[in-house]
Amino acid sequence: MFKRKYCKNGGYALVAVMILLSLGLVLASGMIESSGSNTKTRAVVNTQSNYYYQVEDTLNRIVGWLQANNKNLVTAFTAANFDANFRTGKPSLGDNEGEHFGVPTMIKMPNGTSSVMLSNNSFFGQAAFPVTTNLDTGSTFDAVSAFQNADLGTANARVILTWARHTNGNYQPIFRADVITGNNPDRGVHTYSYIYSQLVASSPSVGFFGRDYVKFQTPNNVCNSYQYTLSGGTWSKGAPRSNCPINSNGAITVGGTINGTASTNMQNGIVLSGGRISGAQCAQGGCHNMTLPTFSTWDEYCPGNTTDVTVNSNKELPNGGCYRDISIANKKTLSLSDTENPYYFRKLNFNANFAKFDLKNVPAGKQVVIYVQEINNNHINGNQFYNPTHAPNMLKINYIGTNPLTLNGTADINCQLVAPLINVSLKGNFNFYGGIMAQSIDMVG
Repeated sequence: MFKRKYCKNGGYALVAVMILLSLGLVLASGMIESSGSNTKTRAVVNTQSNYYYQVEDTLNRIVGWLQANNKNLVTAFTAANFDANFRTGKPSLGDNEGEHFGVPTMIKMPNGTSSVMLSNNSFFGQAAFPVTTNLDTGSTFDAVSAFQNADLGTANARVILTWARHTNGNYQPIFRADVITGNNPDRGVHTYSYIYSQLVASSPSVGFFGRDYVKFQTPNNVCNSYQYTLSGGTWSKGAPRSNCPINSNGAITVGGTINGTASTNMQNGIVLSGGRISGAQCAQGGCHNMTLPTFSTWDEYCPGNTTDVTVNSNKELPNGGCYRDISIANKKTLSLSDTENPYYFRKLNFNANFAKFDLKNVPAGKQVVIYVQEINNNHINGNQFYNPTHAPNMLKINYIGTNPLTLNGTADINCQLVAPLINVSLKGNFNFYGGIMAQSIDMVG
């Protein structure tokens, strides 16, 4: 007789399987949730990293914008203009600043309590900055509009003037730059930096720099400075001013009159030989940091070029670039107009005294640049580099040759001359308007 036997463990096995399955589902759910959290974390980290790159990029662009526009901004901080442009006082918030990231400043706009501020987003408040003029050209510059329209990257930018250090009669601004991604202060990334400046109220290429020495020898030598302004399409140099800078690493010998300053890095290197200097004198190490540039030869700039230009009638050369030999007939003019690309000339041949250069349709704030290796007879006559209708700084001649040059004639010369390898002598009865940087300078006319 058979008996049926019952197994009592089957139910327990099923329960155990169900428990294991539930634990597996819990673990899988946890893994999925963890994976989702990791994905979200990586996304947040990547977003934050992108934000940091954006603010860093914009901050660098702000510094670059200030550097590129230094000649447009500097006139606001000179001794002659500072008090009319700004009002100083105790640190306080400006009434034109936005709700967030307010910065107490000790300088405000002259009327009211507005902070001196540039911005490309109204989130920071209402921008305010004095209207200035370009140091070289005298043309008007609207910093508020220029900053707002500048390419400063993808982040929002603000520059605020916190203070200005009184140094050597002028003022050196201290800016705070703020950059933020997005418009919500609770999101994105915010960074800031203080930007300090060293104010130089005139371009280093303006005035006279003879690295080895400058001899300002005869009583008839007089150096003044002029501020050129553009009005009705005509440039005017205005009245003479006492800002003419003479600089050297060696001796500065003065037999004439310098209505300006003299600086040399040579101890006791200023020699007054019956002459006079109206402004400050500095004669010791560290008085200035001017240096001469280094140029290549024409063959290095223009390898294999054989393009010659002969000017038998008045001619315009609208495009810069490489040209070998330029010959200009007597009483003929070669006009230059390219302000984006320099002109490279191997040799300039001026036939007689009235063959000359001129500029054509060059706008304010632009400059025509010439590199030349040789000039016939090794002299520049006032009737040749004539440039009568534009400011001197709008024509720059980089002389890359090794033959000494003599400047003379009976007319004006309007240009900047940079000649790092040679001595430049100024002789005769003429007026030179502009600046000279050379190995050495002799003024004996």
